[in-house]
Amino acid sequence: MMVWPIFRHRFKDEWRQKWKVIRSVIDWTIALYLVVPFAVMAPFFYRDWWTETESYWASGIPVWILLTILGFMTLGGNIRTYVLEPDLLFLIEKKERVIALKRLGLMVTLGQILMSLVLPVALSLPIFVNIYDERPLTIAVIFILFVLLKWSVLLMKKYIAGQWSRGVLMLFMVAVFVLVSTVAYSPIYGIVAVLILLSTIIGYFVQGVKSTGDFQSEVETEQSERNQYVNLVYSLSTQIEKEKGGKRGRPLILFRNSRRLFRERTAENGILELCLKAFLRNGTFFRTYIQMISITTAGILFLPLLLKWLLFGGILIFMTFWLHTIFKKLMGNRFFEVAPFDQEAEYAAANRFGKWLGTPVLIWTGTITIITTIWSVYF
Repeated sequence: MMVWPIFRHRFKDEWRQKWKVIRSVIDWTIALYLVVPFAVMAPFFYRDWWTETESYWASGIPVWILLTILGFMTLGGNIRTYVLEPDLLFLIEKKERVIALKRLGLMVTLGQILMSLVLPVALSLPIFVNIYDERPLTIAVIFILFVLLKWSVLLMKKYIAGQWSRGVLMLFMVAVFVLVSTVAYSPIYGIVAVLILLSTIIGYFVQGVKSTGDFQSEVETEQSERNQYVNLVYSLSTQIEKEKGGKRGRPLILFRNSRRLFRERTAENGILELCLKAFLRNGTFFRTYIQMISITTAGILFLPLLLKWLLFGGILIFMTFWLHTIFKKLMGNRFFEVAPFDQEAEYAAANRFGKWLGTPVLIWTGTITIITTIWSVYF
């Protein structure tokens, strides 16, 4: 098979590149003091997870919450094709090679699906067994539905182009998965799920790989998958600027008319207003802000009592330092090089900037912490 050497070369080259990224991040000191100890202690932690499950997952949490978490863990990834831009020439003369390459990519995709579900299955299995007393047959059906959901998400991401349409369909798929899994007490559900899974995989293997209309999209997806570790390091780096270029029109929601936030026109109010608007209009800053609040809220809801309060205190401390860093970054804009202002006004604006954005976090996470604490103690 002439396409096998091409596939093998691209597969090895991709993982060689990813391994270089991993080695650049995890040097010998991190491996010695973090990776190796974690690898040694992981079996003991997992054993404790089995024997003391109630210490980590409250019995009063409904099963649909666990199923929802599992559902959202399936939303990543793409169907691999291993096609690159030069392969466009093969579409003209040797289309069968591109088709064979896509079929090999499908095999890799199926393997990645199984590998990506190992951790969620391993972590959720003790909860299903020890907390919810589910039967082995029911657990097997749920995990079959779990695999079907993952494959359905990958198919949807391949054939649905609109970002909003994808988001709505993903939420709908997760909702259907949760709804069906909560009533999946019969093996019929598992049999139907297996039939749907096999039929769609075979259909894609036979006919889906022959489509060429979305070739450019496949190339872009493949390039993104090949560089996902590099992109991850790039996105987490605080030393690399990641500002998006291009022109920006009127904001969709926040400050469309750009009216003043404060009636009194002072240097302090002006600096604060500019920084608040810049923060809320910056997609990266605002998205990170919401993600930190969401993750903290989820942790407070599900963690034991002591860890709830530790997490609550930790997010307040971290948010204080993070907002201070963001304010300094905003003040480094070139605009402030030509617009003179008093340093005392900057200091006062920095304090108010932290209060404006930190107080909602304090109120929200504090309320959730108090409510969940009362629930844990009295219910």
